[in-house]
Amino acid sequence: MEAVFLKLLNISINTSYLALAVIFLRFVLKKAPKNLRCVLWGLVALRLVLPFSLESVLSLLPSAEPVPPGILLAETPEIQSGIPVVNHAINQILSENLSPIPGNSVNPMQIAVFFASILWLAGIAIMLFYMLVSYLRLRKNVREAIILQDNVLLCDKIEMPFLLGILRPKIYLPSAMNETDLQYVLLHEKAHLKRKDHIWKLLGFLLLSVYWMNPILWVSYWLFCRDIELACDEKVLKSCGPAIKKPYAQALLRCSAPSKSTTACPLSFGFIGVKSRIKNVLHYKKPPVWIVLLAVAVCIAAAVCLLTDPVKREENNVFSPQKGEILIQHDMLYISPPYFS
Repeated sequence: MEAVFLKLLNISINTSYLALAVIFLRFVLKKAPKNLRCVLWGLVALRLVLPFSLESVLSLLPSAEPVPPGILLAETPEIQSGIPVVNHAINQILSENLSPIPGNSVNPMQIAVFFASILWLAGIAIMLFYMLVSYLRLRKNVREAIILQDNVLLCDKIEMPFLLGILRPKIYLPSAMNETDLQYVLLHEKAHLKRKDHIWKLLGFLLLSVYWMNPILWVSYWLFCRDIELACDEKVLKSCGPAIKKPYAQALLRCSAPSKSTTACPLSFGFIGVKSRIKNVLHYKKPPVWIVLLAVAVCIAAAVCLLTDPVKREENNVFSPQKGEILIQHDMLYISPPYFS
């Protein structure tokens, strides 16, 4: 279990660099299609699920394995983050508090990693339990919903429209919704279905459940959910044209609700981030080709530089010093003996 925990810890640390890059690129590529933001978040997810990674001289990661597996049995436990300042600060703490004491049968580092593994598993269980409870609560609220058409249902106990379900997702609408808003809301929710957003959000939450100890990934998941909504809005505008921008934005405003009970469920989609979405809808313009090409190039560069690990440097321990030569290598002093003829 400890080995699995250390493996996932290394993946989490290295993915943080990619996630931070995506957060930065979201602001750089403001005018690019929002769907490309989702592609960037897909790279983050890919980094989290791959049990291996390729090496590349173009990699920007400072270290392929910040926490080496051998740290459990090392006489002096040390990390290898690739950042000297971080190494010095953390390694000093590790050496002072978690170094094994000669004669003791217990290794402090092994104990620390064991309890961290237990805490990690407990966090996963809590996250999955929350997902189940929130889903069952929503199902209870909509159990008396009546069918409007196909997979669209009306319900008296909800304040805002949302999409719920995985294998057979359904669209739930408040019974009090007027006809004008209903048509725009259906366009939005059906766009979610076409994009399979209900599946991507679930996968995102499951990954967050596994890597819940990384705060950067919490921020990433929060932004990912908002980028999905923005991309869905743009899909509707692209399909129906700019003429619907104003009534569509009005429908977003009227359908928003202060309650977070619906949107907090990992298996549902509600109207979240309405303020930024309305602003994006009203100012939406089809991006020029050069911006799209630039955004695609950025996605490719991010994949090459942050999905790959740095090439490991091979230790050069074989050398042939000349007669009587003094050679310093790897902080050790070697003096070659004289040759006798």
